[in-house]
Amino acid sequence: MPNKKIKLAILSFYSGLVSRGVETFVAELSARIKDKVDLTVYHGDSLPGRSNCLSYLFLDSPSLAIKQFTQKSLSKFNDDPPDIIMALNNGWMSLLCKRFCQQHRTKLILAGFSGIGWDDKVNLWLKPDCFVAATSWQAQWAKTINHRARIETINIGVDTNRFRPDGDKFNHGLKPPVILVVAGPQKFKRVDLAIAAVSRLPVASLLVVGQQEDKINGLGRKLLGGRYRNIQVDYQDLDGVYRACRVYTLPSGSSEAYGISILEAMASGLAVVVNDDPIRRELVGKAGILVNPANLNSYTDGLKNALKLGGKNNRQQALKFSWDKISRQYLDLCSNLV
Repeated sequence: MPNKKIKLAILSFYSGLVSRGVETFVAELSARIKDKVDLTVYHGDSLPGRSNCLSYLFLDSPSLAIKQFTQKSLSKFNDDPPDIIMALNNGWMSLLCKRFCQQHRTKLILAGFSGIGWDDKVNLWLKPDCFVAATSWQAQWAKTINHRARIETINIGVDTNRFRPDGDKFNHGLKPPVILVVAGPQKFKRVDLAIAAVSRLPVASLLVVGQQEDKINGLGRKLLGGRYRNIQVDYQDLDGVYRACRVYTLPSGSSEAYGISILEAMASGLAVVVNDDPIRRELVGKAGILVNPANLNSYTDGLKNALKLGGKNNRQQALKFSWDKISRQYLDLCSNLV
């Protein structure tokens, strides 16, 4: 009689609603392990309102929507609890899943995808059966928060078969060479710094993929004119966007939890210019150019060098983060927990 498959439930409220790092992680991991485990992904059906100062107490609109979603999802498990729950939206989700798992002998995996800060402090204080850190640096930090928690380091991967130098290119309509930023409207993304740095270059254009505030787009048009464009594209078309550009930059500070887009850019053969901090150093290794984006002289020089050097060898660094390796690590973790 064959062994029974491990029953794994992934709770990811925003999957299917937006395409960000966590949602990409869920889609990529699910595609690779769905035949090896009994997997179900639970997600919300509509986007909540914006976050506000009450998010620290998990009382803002997104937190309360996630609470309601988690309660509804967990109610489906009462008669047949999964072996493992992977809860990915923090706050109420982590708290409610912890209580459920204690009552039903279900194992709980929480992941440090929010980055170093309050959400992951709460996750670590809850002492899940495993806390997954996305980088070695985050794992070291996690040990200072709760040295008794089980902490495993498993990177977030990149689809190196899809993100590669050869293939169709997106028609962005900008004059080359083009510098690319993929970022949402959050202030910590610091897209304004990329605009300011590119404005110091005589010929380069800046393409920003991801919705931006009117203030940011106004700054782009003011400083760059026709050398600036802000667009939104479906994630399924993003590989062609990378191929149509020469340099990728992400000026986010150390609060940036990871940076899948950095790996996607390197896999696509782009030179990358990113913030000089432990997490970005771990991602780019010796392949990227590390700068302090808040220092415009340093940032501009980094972009100049990237335009000259290109990123022909950067793909080798990205291959270290292939999903095939990372999916095996998650399967091993699940087997070990159960």
